[in-house]
Amino acid sequence: MMMLNIEPSQQPSLVSDVLEEIFSLVVEIDTHSSVFYYYDHDALKNLYACALVNRQWCTSAVRILWRRPFGPFHNGGHKLITTYLRGLDVEERRDLKLKRIKLPTVSPIPMFNYPSFIRHLDYGEMLFAVESWCATLPKRRPNSVLSVMRVLLRLFLHNSGPLSSLKLSSLGEDYHDEKVMILAEPEIRGLITSVRTLSLDGFDYNQHGLLVRLPDLCKNVEYLQLRGWYGNQQNEDTTTTTTTTNTTTTINSTTTTNNNITTTTLQKDAAAISLRRLIKAQKSLLSLDMIDCKAYLGHIISALDTQSISLRKVKFRLVDFKDCGPWDGLATCHRLTNLEFWLCKGITQKMFNPLINATFPELDEVKMLQYGKGCEEFKIWINNMNGTTIKEDNLEDSDDDSDS
Repeated sequence: MMMLNIEPSQQPSLVSDVLEEIFSLVVEIDTHSSVFYYYDHDALKNLYACALVNRQWCTSAVRILWRRPFGPFHNGGHKLITTYLRGLDVEERRDLKLKRIKLPTVSPIPMFNYPSFIRHLDYGEMLFAVESWCATLPKRRPNSVLSVMRVLLRLFLHNSGPLSSLKLSSLGEDYHDEKVMILAEPEIRGLITSVRTLSLDGFDYNQHGLLVRLPDLCKNVEYLQLRGWYGNQQNEDTTTTTTTTNTTTTINSTTTTNNNITTTTLQKDAAAISLRRLIKAQKSLLSLDMIDCKAYLGHIISALDTQSISLRKVKFRLVDFKDCGPWDGLATCHRLTNLEFWLCKGITQKMFNPLINATFPELDEVKMLQYGKGCEEFKIWINNMNGTTIKEDNLEDSDDDSDS
C-alpha cells in the first residue's frame, strides 16, 4: 500500500469560519435557557485540546475562548487581567504607571491580540476580576480599580469594536454608581451602543444612575432579559423607633426614617420609568424574557405597544404578577410566535382580559406550567388558544391559593 507524505502546508483544512462555528456548538450551553449564556465548563476542556492540534485549530479555538472571557469559572480572573494588561500600548502603560499602578512586564508578548476577540461582556464578572488583580498590588492606590477598568474598556473598544451582548448585574451595596457609570463615559460608551443582547439582573438603588442612562445608550437591543427585579422589599409603612427618654432623638430618628422611605420611593419610581423608557427606546425588540420578577411589571408590559411590530417572543418565568394592571401592551403584539408562562403566580382575569379580544395569527402555542390551582379563566383562555381541552398540568403547592 502506497503512503502519501503530505506536507503540513498541503494538508486539507476547514474554512476558519466553519471551524469556529463547529467549536462554538461544542462549548455553548443551551441558549434557550438564557439570552446571555456562558460556555459549558466541561466542554471547554475539549476546546483546549483542540487548540493543540495545529495552528489553524489553535487560532479558531482561541477566538472562541476569548469571545466570552469573563464568567464564573475563571477563578477570580486574575490571569485574564494580566494577559490583557500585557497588550497595552506605551501611552496606556504610562497612564497607569503615573497612577502608581504596577503593571506586569510586557514579556512574554501575547501570541494573539486577545482584546480583539471579545464580543460578550459580563460587566460584574469583569469588575470582580479587576478587583482580584488590584488586590495583589504591593500598594493598592485609591481608584486603582476604576483606572484599570477604564483602560481595559477602552482597549476592548479600540481593538474589537462594539459588543454584541452585555450583562449587568446587581453588584451589592458596596458598589456604587461610579463603578458602573464608566460605561456611560464619552470615551467608552461606544462599546455598548450596538449591543443586541442585554441582560439586566436587577439593580441596587446605589447603581440606578446607569439604568437611567441606558435608554439613551442602548437602542439596538433585540433580546432583552430582566431577572430578579424585586423593587424595595422593606415594608414602607413600618418605622422603627428606639425607646428613649430623649424626645428630640426620637423625633430625629423618625424624620430620618421617613426621609429614607421617600428616597427609596423616588428611586423605585426612577427604576420603573427607566425600564419603561428602555423598552420604548428600542428600534426592533424581538424577544423579552422576564425571570423571577416582582416589580415594575405594569410599566414594562405597558411599554410593549411600542414594539408591537417587531416583538416575537415573550417569556415569563417565576414572575409574580400581583398588583400588575391589564396587559394592554402585550395584547398589541400581534406578531408573537412564542408566549410562555412558567411557574408564575398572581395572574387575574382583569390582567389577561385584553388578550381575549386580541389576535395572534402567528402564535404557535401558549405554554404554561402552573403552581397550584392558579387562575382557571386563564387556563381556559390558553387551552382555547391552543385548541386543546383543559389539562391538569400543575405542580402541587399547598401554600399557593387560586389567584382568580
